Amino acid sequence: MVPFFVMCLSLFSLNGLGQATASFTPAYKLAHQNITQLRFGDAQAIIKREKKRDPNNRVAAYLQAAMVCAELFVNEDQTHYENNQDKIDSYISQIEDLPEASPFRNLFLGELYVAQATLNGKFKNNIKAAWQFYKAYDYLTDNYERFPDFAPTAIPLGVLYAAIGSLPDDYRSMASLLGFEGSVPEGMKMLETSFERLSADPSLTFYRPYAGFVYSYVSFLLSSNVVTPEALGLDVAKSSVLIYAQAQIELDRGNAKKALEWLDNRPEGEAYINFNYLDYLQGKILLGLDPDRCVSYFERYLQNNTSQVYVKSTYRYLSWYYLLDGKKRKSDEMIENIFLKGENNTGADRQAIIEARHGFNSTLVKARVLFDVGKYTEAEEELLRHSVGHCCSSPIDEAEYYYRMGRIKQQQGRGHQALIWYEKAMTVKGLDANYSLGNSALQTAEILRGSGDVKGAKGYYKKALKYSGFPFYEGIHQKAKAALSEI
Repeated sequence: MVPFFVMCLSLFSLNGLGQATASFTPAYKLAHQNITQLRFGDAQAIIKREKKRDPNNRVAAYLQAAMVCAELFVNEDQTHYENNQDKIDSYISQIEDLPEASPFRNLFLGELYVAQATLNGKFKNNIKAAWQFYKAYDYLTDNYERFPDFAPTAIPLGVLYAAIGSLPDDYRSMASLLGFEGSVPEGMKMLETSFERLSADPSLTFYRPYAGFVYSYVSFLLSSNVVTPEALGLDVAKSSVLIYAQAQIELDRGNAKKALEWLDNRPEGEAYINFNYLDYLQGKILLGLDPDRCVSYFERYLQNNTSQVYVKSTYRYLSWYYLLDGKKRKSDEMIENIFLKGENNTGADRQAIIEARHGFNSTLVKARVLFDVGKYTEAEEELLRHSVGHCCSSPIDEAEYYYRMGRIKQQQGRGHQALIWYEKAMTVKGLDANYSLGNSALQTAEILRGSGDVKGAKGYYKKALKYSGFPFYEGIHQKAKAALSEI
């Protein structure tokens, strides 16, 4: 959902009379900090004062651009993006006025093009996104060569390197022909080194929250060595952006209660812009930990969300809640909303439609809800209460049953048993490619890699790449490609 939006915190622009300058005064550093915490009102007040004091200091424009982009990425509102396109283009024009000798010029142009490429990719404007990706790579590689000691460049460039390294073979070959280079290990090393250098430079330490978020979140998406914002020494509690990354990683590790604790204590109120996705995420976690609380968060998301993303998925989770609570009529009402409301531009929303058409299996739903919050023993007991033949009348449900048992065994540290269940899932007959099959192959590869069977792991990573066309297959492919580049 949101892995690149904080890059916009480094969009620097220039306009006005006289020689434009770029000075991060103490006031502007505080404004930058406010933006990382989504305190846009406080940042705007500082910018207004500082612009009067020094109208030629174009850090003001950089911070204003950061707020435009951050809000776009946080709330994923395509209409808001289209309405602000001219404003973003104006920042590009202003940035181009920076002296060629300034390392900030190409850095911020590159970051702005990364931001635009990500937004256009999110909204399916693929041709425009590809062109902007090319521009970003060109600006950032040029800056990295001309100013090798300028640590901030390695943040967005590291992301690009890691992204290129995770591309499927056909796309990566095309990227190579166009002059793009990169790998996941190279990208992660650049991010790590840049964060360390920024942390050690008193003039650049205000970058730490931004750099730390990017480093942490990209490691979560693409690397086997995941690092949390908390482990980086960042003040996670003050920033919903950092809480977002921290909670996602905790949840992935099975620490749902810790993830919920972060979300329960996130900063909110009139001083902050809404980060609506966190209500959706919190509802998902509460569904398994404290079901009676989940409804209010899902309803709040539906009420405050200005876009149409995750609407179908939200109704899916509400349907699950009522199904498990024994309220079938209410559950069916939520299923109807899955088809009537929202859009299907995200993997979660597309998956909601597929599952609703197939029909929800209460045994599999309950096991999945328990699994998602780290209640592995309870999830296993739920499945074992029902034989496959008794609860799974379709190939889709049968594969999901086997896959879920495999995931449970894996999370319990019983990898050898997990392999048996994953193989069962991958050999179900009469089944098209879906998430259960793709992730079974990926997780099999992970287990084999961890046991030292590199050859076997490679085979299953490649098998994972053969499953495609279903929601979230891109993420499976990215992780498989990243792992193949590492080994």
